[in-house]
Amino acid sequence: MFSKKLTAVLVAVGVVASTSALFNATNIKGAFAETIKNNVVYTKSDASAVSKDDTKVSSDEEEAYKKKSLDIVKKYFDISFEENNKFEFTASKSNEKTYDEKKLEDQKNIQASYDNKKMSKENYDKSMVMIEEEYSSLKGDLAKIKHGTVDTVGFEGEKVFEVHFNENTKEVDSIFAGIVKQKESDANGIPKDSSDTPLTISEDKLKNTAEDFLKQNKLGDIEKPKCILVKGTNLFYQDEKDSTKKVKIGIDAFTGKVNSFSVKTYADWEYDEAINTK
Repeated sequence: MFSKKLTAVLVAVGVVASTSALFNATNIKGAFAETIKNNVVYTKSDASAVSKDDTKVSSDEEEAYKKKSLDIVKKYFDISFEENNKFEFTASKSNEKTYDEKKLEDQKNIQASYDNKKMSKENYDKSMVMIEEEYSSLKGDLAKIKHGTVDTVGFEGEKVFEVHFNENTKEVDSIFAGIVKQKESDANGIPKDSSDTPLTISEDKLKNTAEDFLKQNKLGDIEKPKCILVKGTNLFYQDEKDSTKKVKIGIDAFTGKVNSFSVKTYADWEYDEAINTK
């Protein structure tokens, strides 16, 4: 769920990541601006008073999320974006209602292709099964995270970010920010293989980098971090005295710097995914 939107954006703009693959209040008109403030937790009733549409992000909401996303990316990763004609930004919701809508749309598209004889019965059947499985999996992820999310993606030139906000509290669940570069093509327009080589980073170095970042930013309310899993360049921590407090830190294999993190139930979900994936 974290990577699909970002991957789609990178594919759309023709770039590949050279990295491994979120608040100061801003005066924005509209009720939503008042809901995003530091260190404040909101209930579902608070959130529903802001937006009556559980599936769409309003223009005022999108502007607020954009400003917050930019502030957060600057705060944690010191990456700035210029809001010019090269800057692209989207904000969307992921919850059971949005998944139901998208599932129905996908099913209608497959049905139309089959009705117009653009698809065989075999491929039609396979596609319908895949749609059921995909949205069942996405809803399963939502159940583990325990809430819907508002997902923001922004890119400008070689810089890109993706932020997931808790749909109810407006707090940050997860963030990725990094530098990407256009993949060079040969004379026939075929992309060349990347010449970038990952750094050789020891596990101790990964842990030192991750723990320094975690402590500096006081992520997840963890007072005494304990590393419980290192998987590639992703490190998972929990509080020594409270195993319910988890944080995931992601480190760029090409720069050795932190480029992502997740907290709370989002980190729980990613931890479960990590330990159950070979």
